[in-house]
Amino acid sequence: MAAHQPNFLPYLGFFDKLKLTDEMGTEPGTFVIRDDCQYVQRDFHHRNRIRTNTGEGWMWLYVPVEHKMAPIREIQISPDKRVGGKEYWTKYHLRMIWDNYRRTPFFDRYYQGFADIYSDPGDSLREFNMRLIRFIARCFGIGTEIISFYDLGLPTNGSDASETLADIARAVGADVYLSGDGGKGYLEMAQFGSSIRVQFQNYEHPVYPQRYSGFRPYMSAIDALFNVGRIPLSGERLQLSSETAETAVAP
Repeated sequence: MAAHQPNFLPYLGFFDKLKLTDEMGTEPGTFVIRDDCQYVQRDFHHRNRIRTNTGEGWMWLYVPVEHKMAPIREIQISPDKRVGGKEYWTKYHLRMIWDNYRRTPFFDRYYQGFADIYSDPGDSLREFNMRLIRFIARCFGIGTEIISFYDLGLPTNGSDASETLADIARAVGADVYLSGDGGKGYLEMAQFGSSIRVQFQNYEHPVYPQRYSGFRPYMSAIDALFNVGRIPLSGERLQLSSETAETAVAP
């Protein structure tokens, strides 16, 4: 199993972990969405980056939400928020995506799916993010089971991150926990005992053709989706080709 918070339009490393969760073992894996975690305004819970041809070569897209100390599951979207006091945030997001990606090779294949989700974002940040995550996963051909932390019925006030993750692994019957690279700095292996093996993702961001000159890593995964039509592998150096087009997945 693996776990991650339900970020907004996550970067490729998120989907690489989601994909690996199914590929590591002899049985299908489980990906647990940590919607019990504290919402952090400066994290990626309500924002992410897309490529542009101005400034630093990228820009932020923000989902307008109520900023409060609460689990991500409880954070509500401000549906009537306008950007610059003029354009509704959903229309602004779609316009920025359209303006910066409409000339990419796979834009026409995938854009409408995002437009459909944005047409009714709902009130819950968690639910909106999950709809986007599931859609991108389908576009990448990833079928890993995704469940919510709350579905497991575990305590939500644990003080030890390693103990909570070990409890999640046991709850879903996993014998391997796939951690992100950052786990090397805080995980206490003793909490997992001898029955759960901890493996690290060791993700190396791939390089692939982008719409604008120069390569900018750590964009939202939609950047790779629109440009190459599939999820690049960790460390891959990709050039657009007929082979790339053939491996694109219909949503």
